Amino acid sequence: MPRFLILLTLLLPAPAFAATPVQKAIRLSLAESYVTATLLTGGNAVRLGFWDFDPNNFIRFEDENLGSLEAQELRQRLTTVSLPYSWSTPIGEHSNTLILNAKAAYLGQKQETQLASSTRSTRDTIDSSVTTLTSGAEFRHRLNDNIGLAAGLNLNWQRYLNDTDFNTPESQALAPALDGLVTNYSANAWQAEPYLRTTWFIGGRRAEVKLISEWHYMKGRTFATSEPAHDVQPEAWYWSNGVRWRHPFVTRILPGQNVWMQASRYDLGADLDGPLGNHYYYEAGVGWLLDVQKLNIPFVDNIGVGINLNYGSVLRGGTLVLLFNEE
Repeated sequence: MPRFLILLTLLLPAPAFAATPVQKAIRLSLAESYVTATLLTGGNAVRLGFWDFDPNNFIRFEDENLGSLEAQELRQRLTTVSLPYSWSTPIGEHSNTLILNAKAAYLGQKQETQLASSTRSTRDTIDSSVTTLTSGAEFRHRLNDNIGLAAGLNLNWQRYLNDTDFNTPESQALAPALDGLVTNYSANAWQAEPYLRTTWFIGGRRAEVKLISEWHYMKGRTFATSEPAHDVQPEAWYWSNGVRWRHPFVTRILPGQNVWMQASRYDLGADLDGPLGNHYYYEAGVGWLLDVQKLNIPFVDNIGVGINLNYGSVLRGGTLVLLFNEE
């Protein structure tokens, strides 16, 4: 998200030679916004967080990497929505599958701060967001009972939007210099996202335990911009490695239930190296899923509830989530 304090420091003196540092700061912030939105809204499952918490308050740890009040407040300022849809068909042999997917996603952050020091208690409001529309295809090949390979490409259209209200006389004096450059502007971008995935099925084709390694690369560019500072070519990559366990169980009242658990490490690079506060982090989750395919609910295969934990990033902490269409 935009680094307003850094940009204000650069803009206030306003000598002629400061234009290049200002443009670099704006470009870096904008590029980070695009790739962070792709990362945080990635995946083919819908996860809607509705309660954030600090795990240290429940397990009596004092680990800052597991959670903090600052991280909890940041998570509460974020709004994340991802609505995917996929269609699959076998190709040739039974071990090959083509998957076509589409997704609409939104990542927003609302912040109250003072863009300029003021004696008043009134705060300025910054509402920034990235909306993403995605279409893509994935080819899966089952090498044998224990190994599955996949390669895919997503094409993303993204729109960054900043809506800032200057609510103090001091910040209003800065508005003419900031508007259209740092605040109150929009920028469109396209992005290509190729990826590779290897899955090891521990115990064979119907294994409950899977080891998953997945690598994503993102490269894009803004277009139809009116400011040189908004000419951005975001580029980033991330590599996730994890284990996933899913165990079915049946009851008379609710057939088709599953318990789901997962733990992963994410390594980040290029424009993703800064916005999450670290070049790597860990995630773990547990959930309960209910198969609803027999109910013929459009676009929904399963629903559930779970807990997601983040360790080591600025978003560290826990979230209670609603789950839709988990694999």
